[in-house]
Amino acid sequence: MFLNRPTMREQNENLIIEYIANHKPSSRMEISDKIGLNKASVSEIVKNLLNRHFIEEIGSGESTVQGGRRPIMLQLNKKAGCVLSIDLGYNYIDILGCYLNGESWERKLYPFRDISRSSIVSDLKTIITDFMKHAPETVYGLTGITVAIHGMVFENAIYFTPYYDLQDLPIAEALSEHFDVPVFLENEANLLALADHACTDTLHNIISVSVHSGVGAGIILDDQLYRGEKGLSGEIGHMVVVPKGLSCPCGNHGCLEQYCSEKVLLDHYRHRTGNAEAIIPDICHAYHNGEQSAVQLIHEMIQYMAIAMNNIAMLYNPETIFINSEVSRLIPSFTDKIQQQLSSFIADKVKVRQSILGEKAILFGGAALATMNFLNISRMRLEP
Repeated sequence: MFLNRPTMREQNENLIIEYIANHKPSSRMEISDKIGLNKASVSEIVKNLLNRHFIEEIGSGESTVQGGRRPIMLQLNKKAGCVLSIDLGYNYIDILGCYLNGESWERKLYPFRDISRSSIVSDLKTIITDFMKHAPETVYGLTGITVAIHGMVFENAIYFTPYYDLQDLPIAEALSEHFDVPVFLENEANLLALADHACTDTLHNIISVSVHSGVGAGIILDDQLYRGEKGLSGEIGHMVVVPKGLSCPCGNHGCLEQYCSEKVLLDHYRHRTGNAEAIIPDICHAYHNGEQSAVQLIHEMIQYMAIAMNNIAMLYNPETIFINSEVSRLIPSFTDKIQQQLSSFIADKVKVRQSILGEKAILFGGAALATMNFLNISRMRLEP
């Protein structure tokens, strides 16, 4: 089957945009050499992209060893548009605004929110409308919105949410109709994996583990996000680690997230200490001070995480497992202690690291997803 000329041109245009987005700054000559298009085709497409304000010229680069004219360098025009990324937690809403190059222009956290099925769409409309009052002026304005869901998502619909009742709620349709832009719903661990992957050029197979209200994993295999059948891959929080253990909203007993999610950690610490107002930093501070209840709970969390990371290593053989949680950020040795418990000859080659972008990772992953969809590219480089 032969591609028609418009389709071929679109593919070449996407290749050029993706190269410029991931290699900044770039010259026309470099683009021609790296992606295999002749100089005339590259120059024509670059001219078109400049006219549409997707890219911009930023001055002269260094001349080649052979001498000659210095090349005009190109980069993505960050002000071609902007995107929004929203992390919809079980008791909070976090929103980030980014330019098309991944640079953020504002962030706002709404903590201790009641995430109610009856009001969440209206709440999001109000929050987004207020947030966009501070948006910078761009060529194409708001070009996309991503909403991170702490649960299972398939084909832009919410399939299952264990800690808030949003199953089958048409959030994407409602927001897209109201703001007249594409809206993407995505599992928060998948967005975490996209963010970690976007921060490195050298890793091609990674697992990013999100430990918050639940436990989930985003899986990148051969530089592609792996979703599995019906988008349900990476639900490691529902991996059984204790036969006939504690019941889980998914229907199983003994699921991982019933033993080492931050929500469970906090519930247990509050119960043991009688401190109903305790938050995660309080537990971590108590751990550093050697408080017995905190030390024991964190130690148990590490043991269960090590079991899960060992299983992940056996299943996927990744280069690196990234962990993103408030606990791992506040206890720097957390990932090292998990690493020390991976003792098999397969698992001990896998590196366990703190997620590169920390507590902003899910939001930046959402921004990258919306931007990649607008630009029609498959990968975007983020600068941590």
